[in-house]
Amino acid sequence: MVNKTTELSLSDFNSLSQLIATSGAIDLSKLVPSQEGLQEYIGTKDKLNEMGVKNEFQSPHEALASYINRKYFRGVNPAKELTLINGIKQAIFLAVVSSIGDGDSVIVFEPYTTDLKTVVELCGARPVYIPLKEPDFRIDWSEVQRAINATTKLMIISSPHLLTGQTLLPEDLEELQRLINGTKIKLVINESLSEMAYSTSTGASVNFYPKLCQITYRIGSLNLPFAHNDSNIAYCIAPEKLMAHYIAIKHAIADDPDFNSSVYLSHLINNDEQTKMLPSLLERNYNLVVARLKDSKFKVSNQTAGYMVLLDYKDYDDIKDVEMAKRLIEKGVGLMPLSFFSHDRQCRRMLGMNISIKSSLLEETLNRLTNL
Repeated sequence: MVNKTTELSLSDFNSLSQLIATSGAIDLSKLVPSQEGLQEYIGTKDKLNEMGVKNEFQSPHEALASYINRKYFRGVNPAKELTLINGIKQAIFLAVVSSIGDGDSVIVFEPYTTDLKTVVELCGARPVYIPLKEPDFRIDWSEVQRAINATTKLMIISSPHLLTGQTLLPEDLEELQRLINGTKIKLVINESLSEMAYSTSTGASVNFYPKLCQITYRIGSLNLPFAHNDSNIAYCIAPEKLMAHYIAIKHAIADDPDFNSSVYLSHLINNDEQTKMLPSLLERNYNLVVARLKDSKFKVSNQTAGYMVLLDYKDYDDIKDVEMAKRLIEKGVGLMPLSFFSHDRQCRRMLGMNISIKSSLLEETLNRLTNL
């Protein structure tokens, strides 16, 4: 029996986690892929190690540069255009600090995947928030055009998007290139979920657009493609001129990631069979969620990547997402309020659900949701 939770508050990530743990509900609110879910899917805890990692590169930087070249046909100088960082958040923060100053403005799309308000304001700049357009959470480029002015120095985009599973299409990147042509705007494009695209995805990467690459800090992840949550290793690719300033700031405030983990994961990502495991699991689970909730009062977001799925509950009740989250926790299901990812806590009446969990937990979750 799930304990009552009405006496506890729900105001942020920590209180949400506490509430779910206290109640005994199934936790589908975590913002990282489930290592247990992937291990169950591939059949054994040590499957990745059993498949072996070829030590054919002299350094993790060379291994990663080889992967980028093979996947995107983009040549990257591993010594001058690529660096490893302790996590995606730190990688993005370094790019922000490297790009803006007093009086500048930064375009941030909501729901955001990293709260940048503090770091932007510490640089003397101002965040400009632009909401992604429902129901598919795509960028409205006409709204972006209206937001751009002489103070705009940076734009931050996540593709695939952590919460919505949406990916920039070729026409998006072409429009982005048109909009910022002739400006001094730089880009931070977080492609840390690029290895989690489903087979139905038609998304594109900034790596295929040489002109955009010249002004872009492209962020990726080494640990997320394998749900390797014991390590938190991100990487940044940028042209030499941008990277030199980025690395100088990095060396002043941050340490390098663990070398052995960097070597292991950078070699692992060069094995196509291994990188296909997690997206295969996620696509299977996404299709299961869509099928099982088809006749329920929850509408599943349309997406083609990622491990977080949005559930629209407007047909169930017209209450704030925080209140809906508390109600579902009492029913044994712990989901993430989407309003947590908006600077003004705007309620869209949607909840995020991590679908990378073990199959038995996912089945039980769907049973509970369909029986509401």
